[in-house]
Amino acid sequence: MTRPVTRLDLDVLGGVPFISDEFAVPRLSAAVVAVRQHHGRALGHDGLPAPTDFAAWLTPGTAVQTRPDARPVPSSPVSEPMRGMIRNAAEGLAGLIPPWRPLLALPVRFHLLEVTDPSLSASTYLWPQHVLFSLSAFSGRQALRELLLHETCHQWLYLLEELWPLDVPNARRVALPSGTSERAPREVIGAAHVAAATVRMYSAGPHSRGSRERIDFFTEYGRGCLALLDGLDEDLTDTGRAVARHLQEVL
Repeated sequence: MTRPVTRLDLDVLGGVPFISDEFAVPRLSAAVVAVRQHHGRALGHDGLPAPTDFAAWLTPGTAVQTRPDARPVPSSPVSEPMRGMIRNAAEGLAGLIPPWRPLLALPVRFHLLEVTDPSLSASTYLWPQHVLFSLSAFSGRQALRELLLHETCHQWLYLLEELWPLDVPNARRVALPSGTSERAPREVIGAAHVAAATVRMYSAGPHSRGSRERIDFFTEYGRGCLALLDGLDEDLTDTGRAVARHLQEVL
């Protein structure tokens, strides 16, 4: 049995993506490729990339194909103008905080949410490297940046979870500070991670009343998530505890 990750192992990775500038993108990527190759062989799928084609193993298609518990992915891709807006948002984030550039370069397929879905954006561990945006997500540059950061943060924790789970089987579920119910501890960690990264984004950008309000909101929200995790310690793996500790240092 693989030993759960410890604090020392996370330090080898350089910390947590979007929070630690020293985060070792190539190291985690290499480990994910190794896991996907193992799953690909075990599942017996045809048409998988050559073992030496590192980049191909990190594509959204291969990510889904090698996930044992993957679900059917969305099938409404965004338009080319929307893809251009997403690229501009990614470039804006990378220009604001240059160490984020390799994180934002993760290959992701973007799709549209159903018009009846009230969410602004969505992603799930069961659809690795796939993100859904609502039409209203494209209504403003800053809103799209925030949503892109939000979902890309999730994608990098999903990569980490391909190696080590963040919570134990049958973990208790709780309501997030926003009121969203039935969230697993790993999802609470994900919410705190997004909050910490968003605080960093607004802190690095032009200071305004609006940015101050967003910093205050996400700081309070992230701390609320971490307070929830204090009561879920037994439901977390060593990995989950280590990620939570890293987030506590910045929130």
